[in-house]
Amino acid sequence: MLLKPISVLLLFSLLSTNFANLFVFAGFELNRKYIAAELCINKNKPELHCNGKCFLMKKLKQAQDKEQKQERQAQKTQIQDAVVVTQQVFKQYALAESKLHIPASMGMPQSIKNSIFHPPQTN
Repeated sequence: MLLKPISVLLLFSLLSTNFANLFVFAGFELNRKYIAAELCINKNKPELHCNGKCFLMKKLKQAQDKEQKQERQAQKTQIQDAVVVTQQVFKQYALAESKLHIPASMGMPQSIKNSIFHPPQTN
């Protein structure tokens, strides 16, 4: 029941960032008379026939600057996410000095010596 209004709100918020210029134009068209009479920068110069277009250009420039700022911020965030600096931990493993016990025998046992180390037999 609450899912539909939330989805519409989220959809509207996503589209509003992409269609900011459309909303500026729509707001200008709806309030053209008020903008031309009150907010126009050139309202004292009627020979320019501005009729509020200067205000429209100012608002479009602001919207474009805001969009570029958001893009730069998003790129900066992506770069920061991509270049994650983590501290590398290098562990030093000391080899335990173990004493090898080699029996002091007189050569190799006969069974090993004959089974492995023998020249090829010739007949």
